[in-house]
Amino acid sequence: MKRTTATLVAAIAGTLIAAGMTSAIPAFAADDDKHWYFDVENDSNGTVNEFRTQEDGEWSENWLSNRLEPGDKIKLDFETDEGQCEVRTQIHLTDGTYFDAPVDYCKAKTLVIQNNTLRWK
Repeated sequence: MKRTTATLVAAIAGTLIAAGMTSAIPAFAADDDKHWYFDVENDSNGTVNEFRTQEDGEWSENWLSNRLEPGDKIKLDFETDEGQCEVRTQIHLTDGTYFDAPVDYCKAKTLVIQNNTLRWK
């Protein structure tokens, strides 16, 4: 999964969704057949400032263009429907805490960040 373009599209889509401008998202972002979407929900008391995935031993750039404040939710996209289901994922909060875990994105439709816990549903 190449992350440069996917990171840019996820950042733009996330910003537009957060601003309530979903009609401005390009048509290709709505093509579910070519995308692997998931939500990230911050249900913690902290602010998330980094979200990274690992591929072939290399960490991606930060997927987030803006911080994810407590109560915020964002939709992210791998921009492909191919690849391994289990992807090592790091999520960093501004207070220095972080999560580093393999996430099965075939089963995880929503990642929920809670105080001291990362779960998915």
